[in-house]
Amino acid sequence: MKEITLTIDGQEIRVEEGTVILEAARSAGIYIPALCDYPDLRPLPEVEPDRACRLCAVEIAGDTTPRLSCATPVAQGMVVQTNTPLLQNIRLNLLKLILSRHPNDCLTCHRRERCSPYD
Repeated sequence: MKEITLTIDGQEIRVEEGTVILEAARSAGIYIPALCDYPDLRPLPEVEPDRACRLCAVEIAGDTTPRLSCATPVAQGMVVQTNTPLLQNIRLNLLKLILSRHPNDCLTCHRRERCSPYD
């Protein structure tokens, strides 16, 4: 398969064509938050990330709006920023929204090990 070179947070990375930005960043030790792609939150290995949390947004040079790193394939010469003031603001507001609609006692609930996905 063809190898692609891109830059993430100033670090040059080489990955296979077809890799998404999130995977490319992880392969280089670059952290991008992503709740919907967190392996322990998926009940079955064959379940694909649902791209619902949107926390993995990144800025790509030349694009006017942030893109989801879990859904955007790498491109030759792509330049990606993962932690800008705009992205921090977006993530903060998304996280507030996610937490405002979720019960806050999951970590202390006696049923947390047996909780069904819709409880």
